[in-house]
Amino acid sequence: MMQFLKDDKILYDIETMRKILNVPKAKLQRELRKQDIEITKYKNLFLYPEMTLFILMEQIVIEKINQV
Repeated sequence: MMQFLKDDKILYDIETMRKILNVPKAKLQRELRKQDIEITKYKNLFLYPEMTLFILMEQIVIEKINQV
């Protein structure tokens, strides 16, 4: 898991978010495209703010609750 700090913001890469959320990479990329978020590029990695991870967590939990 990789976590980056920039201007007191915690940033995550796609692979780390995929492991935390336990979803396929394709689903994660689809959800990220739907969001209007700030993307930081660092050494050939796209990094997303921590708030994005929390928003995706919320969406996935609601989705799983609706399936049950």
